[in-house]
Amino acid sequence: MTQVRIIRKEESLLEFEVIGEDHTFLSMLREALKDQPGVLFAAYRFPHPILENPIFYLQTSSIDPVKALQQATDAIINKCDDLVNIFQQSLSDSI
Repeated sequence: MTQVRIIRKEESLLEFEVIGEDHTFLSMLREALKDQPGVLFAAYRFPHPILENPIFYLQTSSIDPVKALQQATDAIINKCDDLVNIFQQSLSDSI
């Protein structure tokens, strides 16, 4: 189960630890954040790939970082929903 631990929250900065996720999800999240207006920097690092959880860094200019994170996760959910719909349509077209 994925968990998040907030390390630091400021007006335009959010730093958090992501427990239970790896590059697959974090890369997708980083790209979705980069598409959000007002996001200056979105990146993550693994302090140690075997022993520690990744740390995510988000810097914004004109939007609250939590709001940017919410918008990015909504965008990911919408893309996943679109993919499911396209897949289901393809299945029904092929039958």
